[in-house]
Amino acid sequence: MDYNSVSHQIYIAGVELHSPYNDGYVQWEIKKDLYKLKWLLDGILKDSPEFVGEPEFLEEQSKKQMWRSLNEV
Repeated sequence: MDYNSVSHQIYIAGVELHSPYNDGYVQWEIKKDLYKLKWLLDGILKDSPEFVGEPEFLEEQSKKQMWRSLNEV
């Protein structure tokens, strides 16, 4: 999988979602696409096995997300 390409496309969708040049109809379609991707990923991850080191990886990512949230305030 090409993580950089996929994450870039999702990032660009987020930029377009917040663009003042797009109307609500376009923004809503973008948001629906992002929800569909989220649900697809949630289903795939829910059905996947757990791997060695995964709990530690998830804990570290959770801490990073928490610090990002705290720094935004």
